[in-house]
Amino acid sequence: MEQLIKVEIKDGIQVVDSRIIAKGLNINHKSLMETIREYQKDLEDLGILPFETAKLTQGRGRPETVTYLNELQCHFVVTLSRNTVEVVQFKKGLVLAFDAAKKEIKVLEEVIKESTDFIEKKRKYYQKKGYSEAWVEKRLESIEVRSELESEWRKRGITEARQFALLTSLLSKETFELTPKAHKELKGLKSQNLRDHMTLKELAFLTLAEVSTTEIAQTEDKQGLDENKEAALRGGKIAGDARRALEAQTGKKVVSALNFLPENPAKYIKK
Repeated sequence: MEQLIKVEIKDGIQVVDSRIIAKGLNINHKSLMETIREYQKDLEDLGILPFETAKLTQGRGRPETVTYLNELQCHFVVTLSRNTVEVVQFKKGLVLAFDAAKKEIKVLEEVIKESTDFIEKKRKYYQKKGYSEAWVEKRLESIEVRSELESEWRKRGITEARQFALLTSLLSKETFELTPKAHKELKGLKSQNLRDHMTLKELAFLTLAEVSTTEIAQTEDKQGLDENKEAALRGGKIAGDARRALEAQTGKKVVSALNFLPENPAKYIKK
């Protein structure tokens, strides 16, 4: 049952499509929508309740009204159903799905779209921390590039936290031959933002990967997860090839175990 539950992100909120809920509860979607209308006031007390018109997924017919329920709304609706074996399993699936989505969002928080105001605050923050001006400029550039890439992904049907995480991991693996998790482990990081501990060279190659991926997605009009996975792999390979070329010329590795933790008084960022 759990694999049927798809948690999406709409306006920054984790939600589940009412059609998925109806299927999980083994009831007609029209019946579920009638229940939702009946308890609309209660559901709106638990969050925004957006109604949309969607085409039927199978066969012909008139468009149907759907809604997207947040975690609290999902649990409220489920409590209105009789506890059959299927319903109990669906309840369990909901808990697991929302828990997984929360964990994925936490991982992605360090690369979430950042506003201009936030970028200026970040500039002051990095300067106060003692980062070099060259590093600060490159880091702020990386924030803008990442923001543009995420915006492009959203336009192209990437809405789930797990999809962002997968594409980010593919980019990193192609660029550095390391996933973000492995890269953090190499640097001895735990909850810290990986990019705040990258060297100038690491930031430069990651930025190249993300710029390349954005350009490929735009030029070839990539749609959906599979096509954007292919774009991410190609964008990452461009940066990975450039990294290997530099390493071959200089004999020095780009990927570094250095970090910017407080116990490192000799700041490495200028390297």
